[in-house]
Amino acid sequence: MSISPLDRDRILDRLTDRWWRLNNLYKIVDKWGQKQTFTPNAVQTQLDDELHYLNLVLKSRQHGVTTWGCIRALDMALFRANCRCGIVAHTAGDAASFFRKKVLYAYDNLPDWLKKARPIVRRDMREGVLELANGSSIEVSVSHRGGTLQFLHVSEYGPMCAMFPERAKEVASGALNTVAPGNIVVIESTAYGAAGDFYERCKLAMDYDRLVRAGQAKLTTLDYKFHFFGWFHDLLSRMDPTDVPITPVMETYFDKLEEELDVAITRASRAWYVKKSVEQREHMKREYPSTPKEAFEASVEGAYYGRHLESAEADGRIGAFPHRPGVPVHTFWDIGRRDATAIWFMQENGGWYDFIAYYEASGEQSAHFAKKLQEFQADRDYVYGKHYMPHDIEVTEWVGTGDNKTRKQILEDLGTKPIVVVPRIQNELEGIDMVRRVLYRCRFDALLCGPPVPGGPRRGGIDALKNFRKEYNEQTQSFRDTPLRDWTNHGADAFRQMAQAFQGDRPARQGERRERAENWKTN
Repeated sequence: MSISPLDRDRILDRLTDRWWRLNNLYKIVDKWGQKQTFTPNAVQTQLDDELHYLNLVLKSRQHGVTTWGCIRALDMALFRANCRCGIVAHTAGDAASFFRKKVLYAYDNLPDWLKKARPIVRRDMREGVLELANGSSIEVSVSHRGGTLQFLHVSEYGPMCAMFPERAKEVASGALNTVAPGNIVVIESTAYGAAGDFYERCKLAMDYDRLVRAGQAKLTTLDYKFHFFGWFHDLLSRMDPTDVPITPVMETYFDKLEEELDVAITRASRAWYVKKSVEQREHMKREYPSTPKEAFEASVEGAYYGRHLESAEADGRIGAFPHRPGVPVHTFWDIGRRDATAIWFMQENGGWYDFIAYYEASGEQSAHFAKKLQEFQADRDYVYGKHYMPHDIEVTEWVGTGDNKTRKQILEDLGTKPIVVVPRIQNELEGIDMVRRVLYRCRFDALLCGPPVPGGPRRGGIDALKNFRKEYNEQTQSFRDTPLRDWTNHGADAFRQMAQAFQGDRPARQGERRERAENWKTN
């Protein structure tokens, strides 16, 4: 390409300006399928301006954060020698799409003079690898381990943690450890329930962000900076409000948001939200949250009991339901050999089942749990009723006692009795359906069954029920009707003992009949 020395100097000067490059060099296909020069939108611009070394991005849909990450990686690879960039997607299909439609598309549509200056030495479609002659590279995959990265972008980490927990562990232990301090990591995602590594990282980052804003801490190269982009950050999230009725309830909701977030939510934005929420229904908070808290409140896709727990919250059945002195406390167990053992504590209250506490611990022998029940009896004045345990309570091994006693015998010797063995059912889905049938009669103490408290379980029982979900089939891109085996199983299986033992809601109805009969005699 023949250019004048003046034009050459002008181009070289502009090429030293990263922001000019991001606004002028790269082509993308926009939301309407049109080829366009990439020009960062409001969210992409803010993220780029406020970028820290380590970044957690909680967002709503359609902000183009992954597109920005792919373009940013390509820009670094083009203009920094020996720069290795990684893009991690939560599915293999997404990884292939990001590589082909974002990274390669942007490279193939660069000016010819730039492609000649930075020729490709390897283009591997199967592995998702692009290597340039300057020693820089981009790898797009579902995980990354080995070597050292200068830039890592993890897309949709929340769904990855929920659908593919082993893959998420690989990213956390592998990919994140390939980035040396002082380089850039961006972990971005929509929320996917109030559990999992993405949720826990966001919670820590939000807590630290409050300290930073209060002047009580400073971000270091090992601290994650928290970024949140709600639906109202997208300038396309608006429409003509003329024919869109907005109820007083929704007006109050928007007014509170304006006050809480110190943002202006226009009539056009309000109209868009009202219409979009009709389309999205129960998924609106997850896909288009207004606040971080709201994002994590939404139920997880594929969750067996998500809708039932949302109803319990809406009905006020998750709140303050403390222990009632003198009323028998029944316990329901799931016993783990090498992993967690979970215990629910429940009292019958007329037609209600009040779950007043939850306890979970890993790697402990039977004596630990017997002692914990005794502590609760002494500290909380529990009067125990029956202890409902699964069929495997009758086997001899727990962690290994050497005296050939069954688990049931060991616990009874330690004072945990009477023990009721819940028969095993052949179809686990039948037990899940029993839980669904009984959940509408259940109430939960938010403190002792909720998120971990000092001295309490590592995870809450309510969180386990909310996040107990179906296994995801990546090939068919659909959920199997079999439970995903992860940490949620312990709390969910212990709760299922209650539903199976009480045979749905039959005992509650018998109790109601007795109560009505006693009231009739009294009156």
